[in-house]
Amino acid sequence: MHLSSIRRLALAPCVLALSACSIQPTLSDRKDIIEKGITEQSPLVTPTKSASAMREGLACMDRMLAAEQVPSTLVAVKSIPDPSGLFSTGTKEMVITALSRMSRTSQAFRVVDYEIDALKQDTVQTMTSLLLNNGQIELRKPQIYVSGAISFGDKTVVSKRSSLGVSTASTDTGYSWDLLGTVVGLDLHLGDMNSRTLYPGLDSANELVVATGGRSVEIGGRATGLPKHIYRLGVQYEVAADVNQGAGAAVRLLVDLATIELVGKWAKVPYWECIDYEQNHPEFKRQMRTWFDEQGAADRINLAQRVLQAEGAWNGPIDGTDSTALRNALALYQASLDLTPVGVVNFETYMGLLRLYAGMSADDKIASSYSPQSNALQPRPHGLPDNETTSDALTLSLLGHKESLLPVGSSVVLRVAPVRTGFLYCYYQDAAQVVTQVYPNPQQQAVVAQGRMGLMVPDVSQANSFLIETARPGVEQVYCAQTAKPLTGRVPVALTQAQLAPIEGVSTIEAVQQQIAAQTGVIAQSQLRWEVEGPVAVVPAPPAAPARRGKQR
Repeated sequence: MHLSSIRRLALAPCVLALSACSIQPTLSDRKDIIEKGITEQSPLVTPTKSASAMREGLACMDRMLAAEQVPSTLVAVKSIPDPSGLFSTGTKEMVITALSRMSRTSQAFRVVDYEIDALKQDTVQTMTSLLLNNGQIELRKPQIYVSGAISFGDKTVVSKRSSLGVSTASTDTGYSWDLLGTVVGLDLHLGDMNSRTLYPGLDSANELVVATGGRSVEIGGRATGLPKHIYRLGVQYEVAADVNQGAGAAVRLLVDLATIELVGKWAKVPYWECIDYEQNHPEFKRQMRTWFDEQGAADRINLAQRVLQAEGAWNGPIDGTDSTALRNALALYQASLDLTPVGVVNFETYMGLLRLYAGMSADDKIASSYSPQSNALQPRPHGLPDNETTSDALTLSLLGHKESLLPVGSSVVLRVAPVRTGFLYCYYQDAAQVVTQVYPNPQQQAVVAQGRMGLMVPDVSQANSFLIETARPGVEQVYCAQTAKPLTGRVPVALTQAQLAPIEGVSTIEAVQQQIAAQTGVIAQSQLRWEVEGPVAVVPAPPAAPARRGKQR
């Protein structure tokens, strides 16, 4: 054997050994892999609230139900199956979410969550079964229930395709375009739990087209005129863009629409006023996205600062500069709108900021005085369904009483609906001029009230709830205030003890109002009065005088 061959054979084990060593990662490589792995596993974007185009419609229904004083109703939701098998969605949970969103301030519906599933047997179901058998839990019977199904899913109902190709001796060019449409239908019904019968006319049947489409361009080339002993060289290039509209978003839109329709028919309110929102228009969202992409980070921050200042949620400078204080204010604002409280101006926050300044006109065009170039903010015309006042209101109403005249012995349940998130304090003065703090209280100890989230005082849904009853004729009233900071340590201790006892040294609710109004950081105040009418005394009529009889002649 040649000497060089022997040397190559001798070097082979060394090369293999070095190759094996190079495959083994060093300590620094391992740290780098671990750190990158932790980072790369994170999602690409921050989460956003899952909501359909009917989000504002659900909020409109909530306001409508509160204004109509619709009493709280217990409702159960059956499983919503999909016989077609095309849409793997949690449709039942979507119905529950829609009912919850239209009950945030009105408290119109409470879902009874009790479902027996032999295959599921989760913790709540197991604990509920044990507590029921021991008599330690009491389930309240629903008054109505929602049933239905994804009634059909017709795949590729609409199909359009087109293609074009051009070929020469040295090039190949092709273009293709296709569009497919799948129709999904949803049927929901409302039934009476006592008789297990469906109400005639209280139903909803809607359908929606989910589109899938794509475009592609292919370009290819071949080298020609080469000698025979040289292989031909070819190049192929393809560009494709596919768009699949989400089936889950389509089902959620159908669910929200159907739930609004069912609730509107059940409560006998003009629900159609909440469905025809111009901000549900697809072009509105697309235009908002275009504006959002055209603006830089400083312009978006500047917009947020001006809108928050107009709504009383920002007292800092309007300079387009990010800061910790601005992020805190943005997070509170986002929580008040039921958005993801990330503290930055993402797209869903951008749409929330412009909800009162832009909309769709009758000819399906953007109608707005705002533009990214001018940064002008002018409120939209009044009368539009989503053009609400932006003042920091604190709505007070009596649950179950449309009139301000209550008889003696009536139960008083206060519905409080704050616009912004803050610290809430409520005080009650009865007809005997006795003032008591009713919120917070020993059974409702959460001082912070969520913006656009209504609450009842007292919370009569609790088994051990206290009661407020009108005991004597006269004028009664409630005063509530919402502050940016807690009142503890800034007002007399008697005003923050929350012991459901008469406040010592305070004889009128005006005295409480003066103490709180003098503090800084008061977001909103509201007062509600009503009159208690005593029982009507029944005065017996005097006995009739006996009729005289004349002498008969």
